[in-house]
Amino acid sequence: MTAHGFILQAIAEKTEQAERRADFDAVAEARYERIVVTGQTIPWQEMRGYLEGHMAGKAAKRPVARKLAR
Repeated sequence: MTAHGFILQAIAEKTEQAERRADFDAVAEARYERIVVTGQTIPWQEMRGYLEGHMAGKAAKRPVARKLAR
């Protein structure tokens, strides 16, 4: 590979990485905005249990977001 080709490949990879990061940030911001607007979340213990069961291949009911007392 030529130096020019290497530089072009590096630029393409960095551009793709930046685009994926921007998409990730946009999804995170939208989810946080929904939490702020609705006040609904899933308690960590419920979500953790669901995720651990899912990773173990167990069928588990997906937790539902609800407004929690503060």
